[in-house]
Amino acid sequence: MVLLLDLMGALLPLLYCVAAINYGVYFVRKDPFAERTCTRLLVAVVSLHLVFLLLRVFILERFPIATLAEMFSVVAFAIAAVYLYVEKVQGSKSTGTFIIALVTVMQLAASTLLPHAGAVKSEYLKSPLFSLHTLSAVLGYSAFAVGAVYGVMFLLLYRALKRKTFGLMFDRLPSLDSLASMAFGATLLGWMFLTVTMIIGTVMGVSAVPHFYRDAQFVATLGVWGLYSVAIGAYYFLGWRGARMVYFSLFGFVLAVAAVLGSHFVFTSFHVFSA
Repeated sequence: MVLLLDLMGALLPLLYCVAAINYGVYFVRKDPFAERTCTRLLVAVVSLHLVFLLLRVFILERFPIATLAEMFSVVAFAIAAVYLYVEKVQGSKSTGTFIIALVTVMQLAASTLLPHAGAVKSEYLKSPLFSLHTLSAVLGYSAFAVGAVYGVMFLLLYRALKRKTFGLMFDRLPSLDSLASMAFGATLLGWMFLTVTMIIGTVMGVSAVPHFYRDAQFVATLGVWGLYSVAIGAYYFLGWRGARMVYFSLFGFVLAVAAVLGSHFVFTSFHVFSA
């Protein structure tokens, strides 16, 4: 079984790379074969990745997110899954090569580090409720990452239009409105997952961790949730659209990354597990 996991871990970055190249062929050439197969191939790879993660759960008897390598792998899976959702909703495959290239890099890092990761033991990691709490957090931040990538694409296309420099990016990327919609859709999905994360975390913290509200990770997550709540409220009630909303979302993502890194490497937190 361990040999099978090692084999799957080695194959995943390669398969994601093939999927990214297939999306790239569609992006550059609008190739009919790539158009027919890119989504199907990615669904197959994401399904294999899910089996890989479930096998790790079965073997380790815990949610596989205790080490940096495991975190990279779960985040890579989550970003790919969120992208498939956004692609289905928006009906556009033109941005796939950029998102899946990021997934490839993250899974390559995970597959490289996994064989060298030490064993981690914690009662929290065996709790189904904690697993759901962690999974929703990963999905939330992964959705924010997807939204940030779409936000960057929006700004690139926006500046190209202002400078009247039309090229391949202009011809292939969706319209500004579509990119802004994709960015907001991913951001809204991330906020929903983070809301679930906060609710479950609060329920667990009240019963299991005294003064959990002082924990660095909890404070950071609450701050990120609050910032994105303001952004979503501005979208619906103040009519923020286009560049203003994209800039605000990118600012929120930068703060989210800084908050997570700070809570892990600068401040102490019971969320961080050591080998």
